[in-house]
Amino acid sequence: MTAPAATTLIGFPPPLLGEKPLRLAVLKADGSGGVALEKPAGVCWDGDEPGAPGIVAAVRLQLATGKPELCACHLQNPVSAWPLETEIAGIGLLAPRGPACERWRNAFGSAQCTFTFEFLAANDDGDATADAFSCALPVARHDRLARALISHSTGKKSITHFRRTARVARWSWWEATTPFPRFHQVRLHAAENKLRIAGETLYATGDIPTLAQLSPRRCLNKGPDRALHDGICLRLREVDCSGANIKGWEKIIAPEPRKWAVLRERLSANNPGIR
Repeated sequence: MTAPAATTLIGFPPPLLGEKPLRLAVLKADGSGGVALEKPAGVCWDGDEPGAPGIVAAVRLQLATGKPELCACHLQNPVSAWPLETEIAGIGLLAPRGPACERWRNAFGSAQCTFTFEFLAANDDGDATADAFSCALPVARHDRLARALISHSTGKKSITHFRRTARVARWSWWEATTPFPRFHQVRLHAAENKLRIAGETLYATGDIPTLAQLSPRRCLNKGPDRALHDGICLRLREVDCSGANIKGWEKIIAPEPRKWAVLRERLSANNPGIR
């Protein structure tokens, strides 16, 4: 049997993933139980927060009801192959519990995949940040709070490679790659190197571009000014799985969310030639 097309959408009625219905796109499926889903920002992936509904648990519930879109993916007792933070959009991977998932988890734990994140950061006055650099500060998870910290005594080995892809007015687009993304690693490493990710409030204070800032003469036709993005402007854009040597899973790419596309278009309109 063939796997569903990349445009397949799986619906989750309330209250499975919140008070509103939600539809998640299937980014990739191999027809034997492996399924990559597009997770939106603000939705818990694997129930790692008390009281927060998780996508993995919601998928299991939908499977129990015989939802056709999920049955077509041949999912059986799915579990998560790697963690994914609630605050950001990105790529979540489900695999059947047992050897298939263990193979993915071993690949993740052995740093056989490369995770590429994308974010928008504010340019500070006199910004002299290099266009490419790496940060290898050890990252630890706080034992009481939902945050990470740099610790040379309890932190674990971590590395993030940063690359600026474009400057647009007061902001820059960046890529961040790592073979093993620890909890809040990209956000913490960015803040430690004075990169203020737009919408960041935990490790730094990052401004979010507003409609007035990107409008001619900074004026609006009607209504109050508003931010062009909700929450932190960071997402897991791509996972290169070629190092894992799992047939058919060389690369997984998440399309740009609609609000990101609007933000990029607004920034580009004020900076012709920048895309």
